[in-house]
Amino acid sequence: PANVYKFVASNGWFSGWKSRFGMTSINLKGEKESNDAVAAESFKRNLTKVIAKYYKDPTKVYNVDETGLCTNKLPTRTYASANALSRGGFKQPKTRVSLLLGGNMEGEK
Repeated sequence: PANVYKFVASNGWFSGWKSRFGMTSINLKGEKESNDAVAAESFKRNLTKVIAKYYKDPTKVYNVDETGLCTNKLPTRTYASANALSRGGFKQPKTRVSLLLGGNMEGEK
């Protein structure tokens, strides 16, 4: 639209605005808002029992982990009121290249 202009604030103006409205920069840590800690703990207990019961050969027990290169990464910091010193982050979007890395219990492969 013709009546819309681009707003550009100086560092001084932004600093004053943050001070007037009690805003501060906080760190968004990990994926705190996206996980289910109770289900994860239950899974770990059950997995340990299954491995002990059925898999005696350490060369046949593998651990794998996924890692990736995110192409549309979300910011790790945001501005919030001064009394909100920390917030949990959110799961990153799935626009990435994924890798699956793994090895067995003996560390051979």
